[in-house]
Amino acid sequence: MCGIWGAVNLADEHLAELAAQAMRHRGPDDYGIYVNREPVPVSLVNARLSIIDLSEAAHQPLVNEDGRYWIVYNGEVFNFQPLRQVLEEAGHRFRSHSDTEVILHAYEQWGESCVDYLRGMFAFAIWDTREGKLFAARDRLGIKPLYYHLERKNGQTRLLFGSELKTLLSSGLIEPRINLAALHHYLSFYAVPAPYTILEGVQALPAGHHMTFHEGRLTVTRYWDVPVGEPLTGSEDEIIQRLRALLEESIRLRMIADVPVGAFLSGGIDSAAVVALMTRISGERLRTFSVGFDHHGADIDERSAARLMAEHYGTEHTEVIVTGHDVRAGIEQMILALDQPSGDGLNTYLVAQAAGQAVKVALSGLGGDELFAGYPQFSVFRQADSVRRAWQTLPGGLRRAVWSTRRFNPLAARAMPWLEGGVLDRYERVRFLYSEQEKLRLYTPGTVAGLAAPEPSHQYLERFIHPAESDSLVQLMRLELKHYMPHTLLRDTDAMSMAHSLEVRVPLIDHKLVEMAARIPPGMKLRGKQTKWVFIEAVRDLLPPEVLARPKRGFEMPVARWMRNDLRDVLEDTFSRDSLRRRGVFQPEAARAIYQCFLGGEGPYLRPWSLAVFELWCRQFIDAAPRRLRL
Repeated sequence: MCGIWGAVNLADEHLAELAAQAMRHRGPDDYGIYVNREPVPVSLVNARLSIIDLSEAAHQPLVNEDGRYWIVYNGEVFNFQPLRQVLEEAGHRFRSHSDTEVILHAYEQWGESCVDYLRGMFAFAIWDTREGKLFAARDRLGIKPLYYHLERKNGQTRLLFGSELKTLLSSGLIEPRINLAALHHYLSFYAVPAPYTILEGVQALPAGHHMTFHEGRLTVTRYWDVPVGEPLTGSEDEIIQRLRALLEESIRLRMIADVPVGAFLSGGIDSAAVVALMTRISGERLRTFSVGFDHHGADIDERSAARLMAEHYGTEHTEVIVTGHDVRAGIEQMILALDQPSGDGLNTYLVAQAAGQAVKVALSGLGGDELFAGYPQFSVFRQADSVRRAWQTLPGGLRRAVWSTRRFNPLAARAMPWLEGGVLDRYERVRFLYSEQEKLRLYTPGTVAGLAAPEPSHQYLERFIHPAESDSLVQLMRLELKHYMPHTLLRDTDAMSMAHSLEVRVPLIDHKLVEMAARIPPGMKLRGKQTKWVFIEAVRDLLPPEVLARPKRGFEMPVARWMRNDLRDVLEDTFSRDSLRRRGVFQPEAARAIYQCFLGGEGPYLRPWSLAVFELWCRQFIDAAPRRLRL
């Protein structure tokens, strides 16, 4: 695991050094710089967190035998050992035991198609000194980030790329300005979706894409997507056995490391299954970590369930007790670590802080809800299907009469998206924070003018709808996998864990497992009121009855209570009229009304929290000198 930075049509040792220092939190063990001026100026930087092959032979930037190809790489390719054997049989010779060198030789052998052979999480860039061409790629699910900026200067197009916005800003080459189009989506999703970033002029390479920069031209290409195919054949028992085999294989691969490996352990099925399989595979005592709360979060504290699992498998368990005071004391560092505004991420920061002091690698159960219909909205969508079918049997005149009342009948207005709307109308009800109309009422006239004609967030999501899929659960799973998971959960996990030099691996979204899960019939995922039925059946023998019997509940944090207590002064400051006027993005009275509604017990805490996080982010990334953005 590492941080990477690079520039094409720019060769500058000083800027490379600044980038290396700006991302030392991602790679505190070592760093390297490659700068060359002929035939095309280029700078490459890597900050290394040593996980596989701790020797000097794995130092980056790494070059091939004849000096033609240089690579900087962030991530882990878990099938590097069998892939290395294939390459050796093809005549390639290796000087290290690292997966980095395997990627480099795979590119030599297969060119851009090398990504088809890689199984893992990665963002890497390879420089071809002979052709003056850069090739860069991001893993299929979007576990590792890659950002880039194109700039026309002195008749040349310059490309900058890096693992974090902080790293790109550290060069001083990018003027930090708010991307209003990205902000528009942030207010809907409480996260910034790719290819947008919150910085104007900076884009995110989407998951499952690679890009080539050659002779001033950038080409971005998708190489993988969640597959659309026929449902799996075979009996339910056979499907369950195949799923179990893939789960075991995925976790076995993700335990490959030359350093100790731990795991996050909450009270849920997903992390419990990961820990259970890790214990069975390794035969050793694991280090596990969970988050708990003081009195402000006593009713949502899941430590007892996590402790039960830890005792069942004899793990060396660490509990992190988080208080509002802790969050208040560390809020500036948390926002800096976050890299882009997000309404989520605090929990990962806090548990990673504890885990990072004990291990370099931790496995997470992230992804199980998205793959196997674990969230409440999956059940809501299925129930809505039944109601919709009944609604469609009513006479057309009656349905039109009810439809016509939606302007003055709140119940009809809430029901219509479920009765008459499509999947995105429903999705808007469960995942959107602000509607288009609410956002426009919130903006100042200057913000509205700067936005011009913004892409509606509903329209943005249309790119994730596949015309061959009609089942609402299948459509919802694709939206969660392609939108919510990479843009919120995975992005926040990477930023917050790497702030503590911790590599988080996510075995439940191994791409082979995802490809299989996408073909499991929906009725095996949501069976009656039982969510994740097929997943639970695949791991039932591993888990204590108490864990299996626990009702489904998502991970919660008492953020709303902290906002009313320990974080109250922060909220009062960010929602002050002076602060809102200085920023000039939101109408002061409209923003303050949202905050006052929250204080009065109305509306979800995420509405004011997302606005507060945006303002706190702006103070560090827009107002402060960019080169000071260092953890």
